[in-house]
Amino acid sequence: MSTLTVATLNLKDGERLDLVPALLAQIDRPVDILCMQEGKEYDRGGQARRYQAEDLLAPLGPDRGFLTRSTRGTLHELVFVNTARIRPVRHWTPDLPDVFHDQIGWLHLRVDGLEPELAVKSTQWAHWSGDIRLEEAHKLTRYATPGSLAIVAGDFNSIWPDCTGPLGVTHHEFEPNWYTRPLHKRQHKTLPPGARPPTGQDLVSDRRALTLLWEAGFRSAGCQADDMTVTVNNDIDDGQGARIDHIVLSHTLARAMVPGSYGVGVSETGDQASDHRLVWVDLNLPFP
Repeated sequence: MSTLTVATLNLKDGERLDLVPALLAQIDRPVDILCMQEGKEYDRGGQARRYQAEDLLAPLGPDRGFLTRSTRGTLHELVFVNTARIRPVRHWTPDLPDVFHDQIGWLHLRVDGLEPELAVKSTQWAHWSGDIRLEEAHKLTRYATPGSLAIVAGDFNSIWPDCTGPLGVTHHEFEPNWYTRPLHKRQHKTLPPGARPPTGQDLVSDRRALTLLWEAGFRSAGCQADDMTVTVNNDIDDGQGARIDHIVLSHTLARAMVPGSYGVGVSETGDQASDHRLVWVDLNLPFP
């Protein structure tokens, strides 16, 4: 049995790439899969920034990157893998001629001793619309089928539904006070008119998309670990904090989590690098 370390980081505009090695060093072991969001202009100049990232990350494990161009703008998603342990099999990008809407961004990997292939997707959901997030969630459900080995990691711009962890502890996710936000931003992450509580007045977080993933069979690594640590720094949502960066595992893969391995990096370096924090977890593969 071997341990696979998976991490995710929303690097703000992809700018402070120079700080990423120091962030990964917090994990204190080689990283096998790193999902990264906001790879702004990493597709420009012959993907020079992507190759620069590979050079910086290689000593820490992930030496090869795969870029999926955003279909909504310039903030692209990337997955970096440790090719000494993992081999790419296929990668669907929106520019290819035979890609279905629910395949875009998925990277299939071969891990020794593991069947079927491991499917990984780096994602950044729209912050401005719960309806768009719900549509994205529907596209992921094919990877929640029984026996599927799938990881979706990134900035979901949404909190997970209240959940009960494996120890039977029920967690109530922190609910920000959305009335502190400017009028034009209050509806970005809250339920839209017509979907609010019976009073029709309360602004509450829109959890529909992640609830759909949970009901489809996906599991949150943070919930499985009984760890509700905030994943954004104090600049987000008026400093109230929220757990919106997730490592989401298919139901079959969730049982491979190593107890005590889940972590959220809180550091001054992390605050300099991004408004989101590094999140990681270990998986024991193949299954015990």
